[in-house]
Amino acid sequence: MAAFASAKLHLCLLVMLVLTISTSVTAAGECSNNFCDTTLDRFGDMMLRYKLNESDDTITMEVTYDGDAWVGLAFSDANESMAGSIAVIASSVASPQKYRLIDSTLPVESAFELMPPEEQTLVDASCELIDGQTVMKFTTQLLADETPFAISLGENHLLWAYGRDPTIGYHSNRSPFTLNLAKAAVVETNNNVDPIGTDIPTASPNDGALKVGDDVCITGYIMDSYCIDLGHFLDNTAIVALRQPEEYSFHCLLDVPVCYNSGFNVLGEKDPQTGLHCLGYRIDDKEAVLAAGRAKGSNVKSDTHYACDTCSGGASAEVAGYRATVKGTIKELGDGTKSVTGQPLLTNIEMLDKSVVCDNPAPQTVCLSMDDVEQAPAQVPVSDSKPELEPVEETDESEQTPCSLDFCVPLNDAYFLAYTVNGDDTITMELTYDGNGWVGIAFSKDGLMAGSDAVIGSTETGIPQKYRLLAPSIVVKSAVQLMPPEEQTLTDATVEFINGQTVMKFTKKMKEPNHIEIGLGNNIMLGAYGIIPTLSYHTGKMEFYLNLSSGAAEEKAAPFMSAWLAHGIIAFIAWGVMVPTAVQSAIMRSLFKGPMWFKLHQNINATAMALTVAVFAIGVAVTSKEGAVHFVNSHERMGLAMFLLVIIQVVDGAIRPPTPAPGSEDEKTLSRKTWEIGHRIGGVALLACGFWQMDSGIKLYAMKFNGVGSSQEKGVIIGYWVWIGFVVAMLVIGSVYFKFLRSKTKVEDKSGDGGEEGPADVEEDA
Repeated sequence: MAAFASAKLHLCLLVMLVLTISTSVTAAGECSNNFCDTTLDRFGDMMLRYKLNESDDTITMEVTYDGDAWVGLAFSDANESMAGSIAVIASSVASPQKYRLIDSTLPVESAFELMPPEEQTLVDASCELIDGQTVMKFTTQLLADETPFAISLGENHLLWAYGRDPTIGYHSNRSPFTLNLAKAAVVETNNNVDPIGTDIPTASPNDGALKVGDDVCITGYIMDSYCIDLGHFLDNTAIVALRQPEEYSFHCLLDVPVCYNSGFNVLGEKDPQTGLHCLGYRIDDKEAVLAAGRAKGSNVKSDTHYACDTCSGGASAEVAGYRATVKGTIKELGDGTKSVTGQPLLTNIEMLDKSVVCDNPAPQTVCLSMDDVEQAPAQVPVSDSKPELEPVEETDESEQTPCSLDFCVPLNDAYFLAYTVNGDDTITMELTYDGNGWVGIAFSKDGLMAGSDAVIGSTETGIPQKYRLLAPSIVVKSAVQLMPPEEQTLTDATVEFINGQTVMKFTKKMKEPNHIEIGLGNNIMLGAYGIIPTLSYHTGKMEFYLNLSSGAAEEKAAPFMSAWLAHGIIAFIAWGVMVPTAVQSAIMRSLFKGPMWFKLHQNINATAMALTVAVFAIGVAVTSKEGAVHFVNSHERMGLAMFLLVIIQVVDGAIRPPTPAPGSEDEKTLSRKTWEIGHRIGGVALLACGFWQMDSGIKLYAMKFNGVGSSQEKGVIIGYWVWIGFVVAMLVIGSVYFKFLRSKTKVEDKSGDGGEEGPADVEEDA
């Protein structure tokens, strides 16, 4: 059951495509005599304590998670990539061991591998559940090897992660961070050096180093205040704005009104302690920035970024990371806060090429930490004309839950929809999920995912955003596409985790260009949610009709459910019944007289092939009707491979080399012997693939139609493997019996008791 639980965990995600926010941690204070503490996640659930051991050049690390779940700490390279990293993973039921991480992939067993015994070099390793907390502790060597993943007395790149329960599976949360152990080493050799700080020269607007009227020159990336406050890019929510301004598109910076109307800033250089660029200086001349930036940017779409429609550069011009030298005069010092508005404002702006070197570079101003970024308020545009909505009395259908808007629709036991149709051709919707996960609602033409317009949000993404749904897929980037910034027209959009519930609320226009129209009559809608905040494969989904004129909702039948059920049943008949029977007829041919066994083997296999063709045709046809991409997951690719191999196996059987005639003393030819070995290996391999394929299909069916973890899914899987166990046992028993019978017949022939040929010696043209 542990393996089944792990499968349930890793089926929820996805991909992989995970939206993570990097954090940066620096070793602070004296870490060679006492443990240093640091918080890894924003909620304080994950803590790291570490201590440098001078006597043997080791480091002792202690990871604490607030709950009973698996925890992991990985040592990565400068790319902070999961692939290739070395991890220590443990739980209250699994001792700490070292793993090599392979990739963020499914199934989870393919994501990492246990390192060999000679590399299991952890000392004093333990993991316990203490007062409701999982505590993993171990000691490992510093500079254990020369790989990029060695732990050194300098900056180290690490990853942390934890799951939902003690069974090691797909992570519930993870993030990269940096740990600078050099500070601890400096303290040991020079007590006059302050272990905390930054090498970047800084000046606060309030410390007298900067004054109104000072001339300033600074070279840095240009970024708008909206995305700095938002914390991430508008067109790529996975990137922290101040961490990678070189990836910020000219399109978002210069085309999108909500961005350029918020004002521009020239950022300072990156703080090596946090990995974030300092805030720098505000620019009061929007037009100067727009003119200079649009002259530099490309108006041709690249493989990685949207085209800048207002830019005049060609295909060779820059598409992202607008960096310039800015000269100006300090007009005001700012309000003194650790935010954009707290930075000095420059006037008399002169925008120069980034190659221009400042004679006297301006000092940096405020450098933020990740905690500052995560707590910064996102200035989401809202409609001033929209009145506040007062809660109405709870409906009869939901006596336990007050309805916050005009109508309330329970979508299932854990998912709840409330909505109000406003007088300005907009609709306000509120979705509530019992848990901390991502939530979404989509507007569809036909009840299919592909082509639908969706609003999706979670506490991890920060604000709800609009997506275009592409196709059903466990790979997130193949399933959804973030709409371009100019189509992000939601207002009053929020998502919060309140009293154990994820609550997403937004107001949307009912009629928009290039969008599915929301009407006052029946509307086809799709609801979905995941059990973790990271956008991944849905845990639950539903299709339903919603009549906005009456508030009535009616469940819509899941499309193609019957077709997929038929696909699975026919596959089971072919590969769970007929193919094993055909194999058994060949193994037990000694029980048949003459060519009877061969006719059974041939005809049953021919029928199984016809059914396999039907199964393949149904799968391809339904996938096409769903608008999904073909052969993107392991089940589909295995199905294609089996379809081709079955054809080869059947053709191979039809052109087999002949056997010696019955009664002939001639031996089988070499080509016949070779063919028999190959044909048997091919048959056994196909049968094994068929067993795996049917199990995979049951799980995919459960995922597609909300059966993951249900008693029905468990019952079907148990019943299936009981049957397969019986089939395999019969094949093994038949094989042993056949060998025994042949051996006995040969002994009788040698003793002279069997002058005529026995049934085991007559194979006919098999």
